[in-house]
Amino acid sequence: MKAASTTPNRPERVSFKRPLGHRGLETLAAHYVRQTFRPHSHPEYLVGVITGGMHSVWCRGEQLHVPPGTVMSMRPGDIHHGNAAVEAGWVQRMFYVAEDTMAEILGDRRDTSVAPLPDFASSSRHDWNLARRLERIHDAVHGSKLMLERDAALVAFADVVARLAGGTSDDGPRAVTTDHRARRLIDYLHAQVAKDVSLDELSSLVGLRRRQTVDLFKRATGLPPHAFHINLKVRLVQDCLLKGQSLAAAAIEAGFADQSHMTRHFTAITGVTPATYARPEQARTFVL
Repeated sequence: MKAASTTPNRPERVSFKRPLGHRGLETLAAHYVRQTFRPHSHPEYLVGVITGGMHSVWCRGEQLHVPPGTVMSMRPGDIHHGNAAVEAGWVQRMFYVAEDTMAEILGDRRDTSVAPLPDFASSSRHDWNLARRLERIHDAVHGSKLMLERDAALVAFADVVARLAGGTSDDGPRAVTTDHRARRLIDYLHAQVAKDVSLDELSSLVGLRRRQTVDLFKRATGLPPHAFHINLKVRLVQDCLLKGQSLAAAAIEAGFADQSHMTRHFTAITGVTPATYARPEQARTFVL
């Protein structure tokens, strides 16, 4: 099996949309070949399906080779990273659903305004029937120009989510640290998103040595401090772009060295370029 880095220079095709017109629901259809996702998490739920190739992904302490016919389901905050497991790459269709939007979608299924948020017992499930159903739902939500068709597909999407969440996770909800020192570090990085924070700065904040600080932070969040901070910077860029700011202005506000620096980290975490994220209807296909 060849490494992804030896793959010929094939174009990577990505289509990205916001079917509801806001960030509460984002959809992506992509064929990745050379794309490598760095360890990161999302504040949204990720529900999707692998329809071609093979995806190598790490999530919840497991390294998986994910074939077609596999439904992926991740909770907000689940750390994951991955790349192609075969030379041809992998094809995926994804839903990114904010927690409040997920509650509304599931609430409609239960004839209430909102419903309890789901938990997923596993990040992957190989089920051809469920995968084909989710692929059809994605086709409608992502591709249809008719609002009624998209709305009907979201009703079906709620059924898929409910089925995926039918079990009870052994590890329960996402761990929340009770260590006040880790909480202080997390809050500090949130407050200093645009700053170039040093490890010495974090260490002095909690009175620990550098290695102890890194270990404490990783136990609390699943990521080392620098990767967590980059995630925050990327999310700030997303907010800036949705407000209509230019790429250059977003890079400056998030504290990236330059626009190229921002684009590299943004693409490694989200799988799309900042320009595509900012204008999903206008820039739907690109080569990484």
